[in-house]
Amino acid sequence: MKFYWKIYFCTMFITITCFSVGGYQLVHSNFNSAMQHEVNVSNEFGDIVYYSLINELKNYNQGRTSFTELHDGEDLYYGEIFEIAKSMNINNMNQKISFCLIKENKEVLFSSLTEEFDKNLISNLSQNTKGYMIKTKGNETYIQTIRPAILLNRLCYIETVRNVSYIFQNQKMQYVLLMEIIIEMLIVVGVLMFFISKLLMQPIIRLTAAAKQIAAGDFSKTVEIKGEDEFSVLSENFNFMSQQLDEKIKQLKEEAEKQELFAAAFSHELKTPLTSIIGYSDMLRSKQMDKERTLLCANYIFEEGKRLEMLSMRLLDLVVLRKQEINYRKTSTAEFFGGIFSIMSPVLKESNILLIKKIEPATVYIEPELMKTVIINLIDNARKAISQNGEIVVWGEMKNDNYMITIRDNGNGMEEAEIKKITQAFYMVDKSRSRKEGSVGLGLAICEEILRLHNTEIHFSSRISVGTCVTFTLKGEPYNEKNK
Repeated sequence: MKFYWKIYFCTMFITITCFSVGGYQLVHSNFNSAMQHEVNVSNEFGDIVYYSLINELKNYNQGRTSFTELHDGEDLYYGEIFEIAKSMNINNMNQKISFCLIKENKEVLFSSLTEEFDKNLISNLSQNTKGYMIKTKGNETYIQTIRPAILLNRLCYIETVRNVSYIFQNQKMQYVLLMEIIIEMLIVVGVLMFFISKLLMQPIIRLTAAAKQIAAGDFSKTVEIKGEDEFSVLSENFNFMSQQLDEKIKQLKEEAEKQELFAAAFSHELKTPLTSIIGYSDMLRSKQMDKERTLLCANYIFEEGKRLEMLSMRLLDLVVLRKQEINYRKTSTAEFFGGIFSIMSPVLKESNILLIKKIEPATVYIEPELMKTVIINLIDNARKAISQNGEIVVWGEMKNDNYMITIRDNGNGMEEAEIKKITQAFYMVDKSRSRKEGSVGLGLAICEEILRLHNTEIHFSSRISVGTCVTFTLKGEPYNEKNK
């Protein structure tokens, strides 16, 4: 069963059940209230009869020895009570009160009732308690009330009877009316709930449609957000999930493309030296050559073999870095850059490149050997990009709580599209020059991994024929004697 129908039927069931129970309780309460009212009225009538008899019997003369009429030889006292009851005409609000006087032995002494019932209720009464019973005769229902009364020192019982058929008829009519209202409510609430359930299910329908489109591969699909209820929160989270999924899929595709490019580039980088090695080896194997030519072929084989060795070592470095965790050490920037400049200065001087050093003394938290690889790679890349009248500037300065390092050259520069690719493995802007310099295109990829281990990123800016600027930051603090 669909969730829509579950909402519909559950709501209908709860509504009708609550209304039915409430209606039944209301009708039953009204019935009990009406019945209790009639019992109270009947008891009041019995009390009125009792006090009326008491009032009439006050004039009774105990010294009197005869009556005008004796009642079948009955006890003189009961006869007097009979005469008095017979002569009484009791009214309450223009309504005549009929009653019955009963002896202690359940024999009727006097009765003006139109309906007679058994007197079994007397057996359950004491001298101080009243009682009532519901009696049915034909289609009519009555309340029979009996109360004890001491009249002329004789125990008697006063019985009153009230017709309460109208109460049961009203109850039946109310139940019929309740059923009619329930049926009408069933129709009205059913129609309303049909449309309300449809309306409430719209967000779920939209989410379902969006989920199907996402399952089909359209990760850009979003759900329209309406209102501020739980469904709108769900829709918002669904859209966020869709966006995150779309980004993850794009990242996976990019990674897959990178792996394909890596495999293609790696194959190409292997193919070039292997082709040379195989070619020259074949010449040595199949031809007779003089000593000079033989040495030339052997030299080519040696150089390409060294290039393959460098390629394998660089690849090993890259793999190891991606799985490595490092321990940071406090390092003086003056000592750190001093060692690098002593290594690079002869190389730059040989290439007629001026090295400008602007290093602010500070303390940085790095792994010195790995960071040395980064700086040397970046300076060496700057050297390779310079054609003539070269100049490389290395800045180091504190910026808030970080130490910013900048390496700028006035070399050939790069296009914007090239900047996004230069940290990819085996990517080279000028392949012929890079191979001539002995590069395999893994330097910047290794630099990026080392900086990632230092929780920082490398940033490039470049213009054609103007030069390139490389910037990154390290955790550091201003230099003082305590940090030595």
